[in-house]
Order: sequence, then C-alpha cells, then structure tokens
Amino acid sequence: MSRQPAQDFLLFLIGGALFAAGVFLFTNQVMVGTGLGSFGLGGGSGGGFGGGFGRGLGGWFGGVFSRGAGPGFGLLMLPFGIGVALLLADVYRRLGWFLLWASSAALAVAVLQSLLFSFRPTSLWSLLAMVVMVAGGGGLMFKALGGYQREERVLREREAEDSRQSLEGLRRELEQLRQEIRREGQGE
Repeated sequence: MSRQPAQDFLLFLIGGALFAAGVFLFTNQVMVGTGLGSFGLGGGSGGGFGGGFGRGLGGWFGGVFSRGAGPGFGLLMLPFGIGVALLLADVYRRLGWFLLWASSAALAVAVLQSLLFSFRPTSLWSLLAMVVMVAGGGGLMFKALGGYQREERVLREREAEDSRQSLEGLRRELEQLRQEIRREGQGE
C-alpha cells in the first residue's frame, strides 16, 4: 500500500484538532479548588471527612483528606537544598541529581494532593461528544502515522540487502583481481 503524505498530513491535522477540542471541552468542565473554601469533602466548618472530630481523616492519612498540603510539606525543601548544594559543590553528582528530582517530584505530588478536582454537572450527550472527540481524534492521528514506520523498516531491509549484494560483488571482483595478480606473478 503506497502512502499519500498530503492526505495523511490532512488526516493528522483533523485528528489533532478533534483531539485538542475534546480535551479542551473536557478540562473546561473540571473545577479545581484548594479545599480552603466552604466546599470540600467534609463541608461545613470542619476539615475533611468527619469535620467535627479534630482535623478529620486528613490528620491520620498525611493530608489526603485534609485541607491544604498536610504536614511535612516544608520538609521537602531539606533534600532539595542538599541536592542543590551537592550539585554546586560538584561532589556526589548522582546523589545530588537524585535528591533534586525526587524532592521536586514529591513537591509536585504534594501540591496536586492539596487540590480538589470536581466535574461540573453536564449532560450525557456533552460527555459522550467529548469522549468521542478525544478518542476519534487520537485514532485519526494514529491512522495517519500508522504505515510509515513499517515502510521505513522495509526500506532499511532493502538497503541492507542491496549493500550485502554489492559487498558480495566487490568481494568477487577482489578475488578475481587476486587471482589475476597471482597468475601474472607466476608467469614472470
């Protein structure tokens, strides 16, 4: 099957537009909050689940259900600072990079953990349209890119076979030249 790059590019653009529009519409329906306002998992004036009982379940589970980032959020700066110091001192670079990236990842998780995500009420039709747009757009993009990798592999195999054949031809010619040189050397 021969590829048609112009059609595949157009198909990829249409798929990308559908995918992007579906993701935009879906994320437009998601509400993000910090849990510091009146809405939250516990509601009312208490914190988290079981608002009247201390801090709720958030105190026990390290802030999973509490409002805010939870205890120990500032402690993440200690390994981050040690990692930066190790990198700037140019000693134990691997440990420095590990501490830097691990504490950055933990910090990002802690920030995401402190957020509350909720989905705005929407009709089933709108939700289905969003899912179809995301899935259909992704499918069209994959279809547009589908056959090129296989064609590249076939072309590489053909080139490898051609180079093997030309190498064999060069070896035969070289052997013939050696035999001619031997004959001339014996004839002198």
